[in-house]
Amino acid sequence: MPGPDTQAAEVRALLKQGAVAEADARVGTWLAREARSADAWYLRGVIANLRRDHAAAIAALEQALAIRADSALAWLALGSALARADAPQKAANAYREAIAREPGWADAHFNLGVVLKRQGERAAAMRAMHAAWSRDPLMFDAAKQCVATIAECVRRGEAHPAPCSAVVVEARPSFTVVLCSIDDAKKRRAIDLYRRLFAGYDCDIVAFGNARSLAQAYNEAAAASSADVIVMSHDDVAILDPDFAPRVVASLARLDVVGIVGSTRMDGPAIGWSGHPHLRGWITHRPPGEAGWQVDVLSPGPCADGLALLDGVVMATRRAVLRAVPFDAATFDGFHLYDLDWTYRASRAGFRLGVAGELLVVHASRGRYGAQWHRHAERFCNKHAAGGAAAAPSSFFGATLDTVAEVRAFFATLRALGDEAVASA
Repeated sequence: MPGPDTQAAEVRALLKQGAVAEADARVGTWLAREARSADAWYLRGVIANLRRDHAAAIAALEQALAIRADSALAWLALGSALARADAPQKAANAYREAIAREPGWADAHFNLGVVLKRQGERAAAMRAMHAAWSRDPLMFDAAKQCVATIAECVRRGEAHPAPCSAVVVEARPSFTVVLCSIDDAKKRRAIDLYRRLFAGYDCDIVAFGNARSLAQAYNEAAAASSADVIVMSHDDVAILDPDFAPRVVASLARLDVVGIVGSTRMDGPAIGWSGHPHLRGWITHRPPGEAGWQVDVLSPGPCADGLALLDGVVMATRRAVLRAVPFDAATFDGFHLYDLDWTYRASRAGFRLGVAGELLVVHASRGRYGAQWHRHAERFCNKHAAGGAAAAPSSFFGATLDTVAEVRAFFATLRALGDEAVASA
């Protein structure tokens, strides 16, 4: 007589082939010989779930757990049967039992989040969804549900994250902020923004009005600057974190270049080309004419190191990095791909790149991908032997909010969830 492992493998093979009736018959024979086999009762419950006979599934799985109470698989399957039998509270308890035995199971956390949300327990649901997403970056349903549930809690006034503590840094480096703008109103707004953010710091703001390219402007500003840190920014951003300056200082204590969104891989001429799970960062988009604020999230945590590429919407680096790796103003003689080329070469040169989504940058554009972009994308691919494979599927996980206060609350909540995940790891 084959052992239990062999019998279980044979039943699973039949289920994989879709031979449900034959699998059930095998389990019946197995139980006739060995009535107290937890494995056989578990598989009978799995088969009953497949047949949507949830009452039979619950009975079989409870029998399995009466024999072997520490079976995380049986608890997980029981949770699914109870959820489908419209017993969400019992299902939540079963999923918690599974998680207690296997904390790393993303499926158990996600399923717990689903039933909690069904019961209106949104705060607990978003924690469970975040736990699932953190454990499996490719669980896109968990990412979408996590972001959507946080946004729903924020809109309903149910999210109460702890106030973000002020960032205290001992270092007080000097800064040069570099902007390029042909729009006088945008230029004034950007200058005023950075003057406010860097109040109390030694900071020069260099604003080009007719730069031939961003690469040229950044190289010229870095060459003329004596500051410790160079901040390079688009002219159409808002920054909602009042502690922007000390956060940049803190980030550059462990990094050489810090940005907002990026990727751990370079496979083509866009941040998202490599797809998930390589993408990192948080950003908010609010193009002109749009009333709402679109919070867009690439990864569950605010900060990430070890990146290969950064988007250029806002970047900060020590001036020494720009001396070692200047922008390629000859190849990228416009306003596209200069950022990917520079950050990729900096990472290849051994400099440490990362993102700090908690800087709360708002960009008034989602990018333009017209003829000029395609021209520079071709140059980028030729230079770096990239783009040979098609772009992988990628997505910002987003939600639309109505006010700046809601945006701050959303990201404060997401940050708090990340802190909880780190503390419990």
